[in-house]
Amino acid sequence: MNKGFSFQVSIFLDHKTKEFDWFSFGKTRGCGVKTYSEAAAYLEKFINYEKQLDKLEYNERQFNLEGFREFLSRLQNPQDTFRSLHIAGTKGKGSVAAMLEAALFRAGVRVGLYTSPHLGSYLERFRIQGMEMPEERFVSSIDQLTRLQEERGGKPPQGYRTVFEILTALAFVYFHEEKIDIAVLETGLGGRLDATNVVSPLVSIITSLGLEHTNLLGTTLSEISREKGGIIKPHVPVILSRQEEEKLPEILPVLTGLCESQDAPLLRADKEIRFVRGELIRSGGNRRIVTGQRLFFQLKKGEECEVMIPLLGPHQIENCRTALATLMQLKEMGIDFDFPKAVEGISETHWPGRIEVACSDPLIILDGAHCPLSAKALRITLEECFPSCRRIYLLGILKGKDVPGIAGEIAKDPMISRIITFPPPSPRGIPAEELGSLIRPLFSDVDVASSLEQAFDKSLAQRQTETMIVITGSLYNVDPFKKLILKNKMN
Repeated sequence: MNKGFSFQVSIFLDHKTKEFDWFSFGKTRGCGVKTYSEAAAYLEKFINYEKQLDKLEYNERQFNLEGFREFLSRLQNPQDTFRSLHIAGTKGKGSVAAMLEAALFRAGVRVGLYTSPHLGSYLERFRIQGMEMPEERFVSSIDQLTRLQEERGGKPPQGYRTVFEILTALAFVYFHEEKIDIAVLETGLGGRLDATNVVSPLVSIITSLGLEHTNLLGTTLSEISREKGGIIKPHVPVILSRQEEEKLPEILPVLTGLCESQDAPLLRADKEIRFVRGELIRSGGNRRIVTGQRLFFQLKKGEECEVMIPLLGPHQIENCRTALATLMQLKEMGIDFDFPKAVEGISETHWPGRIEVACSDPLIILDGAHCPLSAKALRITLEECFPSCRRIYLLGILKGKDVPGIAGEIAKDPMISRIITFPPPSPRGIPAEELGSLIRPLFSDVDVASSLEQAFDKSLAQRQTETMIVITGSLYNVDPFKKLILKNKMN
């Protein structure tokens, strides 16, 4: 099987050039990058809207989906060579994707997973059978790009302009070359103009919706629902996660209308599957540490289903219900896999940085909550799982986020003792002093740290017995703090 970056050459050929054998081309090695760091540096030459969202306009010119489709057609449309599940949403889409990956893997399906952003390495975004893309494969792929660009005289390739488009194309070709059965694809931004929205999936999935990226996607739930609902395709079933009751009047009419216009069945997960009850799973060695949940559902035909998930919070109950509804729909469509084994497989979901117990002594929680909906889920989960622990919050947030909404949810925590602000490790990070000023009207006891290292040191110095440390505000915070925890030899 060809392991090289075998497809990019076609974008450098004149339109009149005859069809190129890019499979054989991929066997050659370029003369550009030779290490992961060099490959990552090369990618930064392109537009990276994960770091530049505050500078972009959200329109068809900036997010040129038609140009990306044309580019993929020159690659012989690798995205059409495997089946897929396509997921959009404000909250929970990554968790649902990871659950579906684990379930299908256990059920005997050769499954690929493409998600974003990553915590520490681009390699995390591409998984097959639960394993990240090998670094050598990633480097050799980007190496081909550097050689081809040099041959073109340094001009940007035609067909893509952003880092996300490059990575999405890489994912499609990787999954094609590795002959997966089903890819689970998470949208990056919105849905309608997202680079992943070129697939014709088996099922479209829309998770919990809320206000996010309002400077790009719209200032109302109706507008955001329309953007997320842009992944709905003709005749393709749509699984919709349970939404907050007060938001349904804005969300449901939009999605119902989109489904009707595409003749796509709309299946609401909470109507398809009834949640019966749940219980927390605690660590045997330390009873105050919660490690997961045991959930009981009633399926559509009345049969009961018990599911173990290693993720915390009531919101994960809804994510699990959405994953189950998707698996049921796949079975009804005649997709061949072992459903009981798929349910068992959900217990092996790996999705770090989402209300993750990163250390038990001292108790440290890492979470990437970056919108009010996520911050609310974090607060409710901590109240449920750790009701007697006082909490110091370490908060680093990116520009363009709803700071009052996020901080307002955190300030409602009855066990909060202090907030320490710090600058996230991103060009879009809000300076700690500025963030502190925005938060003080909502919660007065705010300390400011010049770096995440100083924030961590302050939290350790200020904590009392039975006080936990909660690090949140952005996924960009997760990996640096994990490294600090390891450096301090905590467990």
